[in-house]
Amino acid sequence: MELALGKGNGESLDRSIDVHISRLRKALESGDSDSQLRYIQTVWGYGYVFVPDGSPRE
Repeated sequence: MELALGKGNGESLDRSIDVHISRLRKALESGDSDSQLRYIQTVWGYGYVFVPDGSPRE
């Protein structure tokens, strides 16, 4: 939003998204502390993807 308004370079928005994704991951994955499931996975160079079964993407 800052970038669209001509304010800043958008970095704060990027970090804000990272924080929200981190909180979502904690909420979704808190049920099983030993689990290696990742329901929200990072796709480098693209963003994030939701994987309903939590299995690793290929």
